Amino acid sequence: MRNDDPMVQALRAWGHAQANRYALSHADRSVHVLDKARDFAPGTKERALRDLVGRDGTERRRFMARRSGVDAMHILPTWAVDPIRATNNADRPHDNPEIAVDVGIPDNLRWVESALVAMERQNLLRALIVRTEYTVAASQAVKARMVAEKYGGSLTLRQYRYELGRSLDLLRGRMAA
Repeated sequence: MRNDDPMVQALRAWGHAQANRYALSHADRSVHVLDKARDFAPGTKERALRDLVGRDGTERRRFMARRSGVDAMHILPTWAVDPIRATNNADRPHDNPEIAVDVGIPDNLRWVESALVAMERQNLLRALIVRTEYTVAASQAVKARMVAEKYGGSLTLRQYRYELGRSLDLLRGRMAA
């Protein structure tokens, strides 16, 4: 029976994984965003000051003094240095309640994706037919119309089934290799 074919089962599993690839991750509302930010905070005042050393522009002023060519100058005065423009982009933390997360395709089904990419290079129509057949839940007549719209031509149900059979033969060969 055709349903016992391991390749068809792998294609169905791939289609299920592909159709449900993006999952919604709900944000954890029990912990506030600022509480999560404490993991990245320096912790103590001394550590914060140690991390902020060199951010007041003195390193840049010393560098410019060395490049100025004046031997006695160790640091440029602040009036002689162009200010570095910065924008104030500080804003309140935003709670994103839902984030689309790409859960990917299982490793044991990656061969299907690579086989379809290789098939797209040779015959785009057959690759579209396989993708549509195993990722869309509809009748084959509806799938044939969908492929015809994507491909930009006319495709009968008979042609759809014939090309599906040919593409499955190519995938069987790829699976055996």
